Amino acid sequence: MMLRITIAIVMLAGLANASVGYQAIDTTNFANRAAAYEGQLVSVAGQVCAVNADGKSIRLFDKDSRALIDVSLNHLQRSQRRDLMMTGVRQVVVYGKAEVKDGKLTIDAHKVSWSPVKSA
Repeated sequence: MMLRITIAIVMLAGLANASVGYQAIDTTNFANRAAAYEGQLVSVAGQVCAVNADGKSIRLFDKDSRALIDVSLNHLQRSQRRDLMMTGVRQVVVYGKAEVKDGKLTIDAHKVSWSPVKSA
């Protein structure tokens, strides 16, 4: 009986995690609509234009909207942050939670994906 309950709980937890999705946001209104995105799970693609010296945050630039987007990398593992910094990545997709910090919308990254830079 206990085994059946455990299996049911595990299956329900898996379904709950599968239904959580990241919403691609419109970067043209990103800064103007901070309240609309706060607390939501979002995904943003952009070019890395700045890396904080401690390696715990980056700034993305979206060329279409000319928006600068701050991204906190605190929830990533240290090895993931190091890989991001050391591989010379230029273009990334960030998945995380949108938050307002000091009046500015930032993304608290849960996951960052990128393609390795091809050497010439």
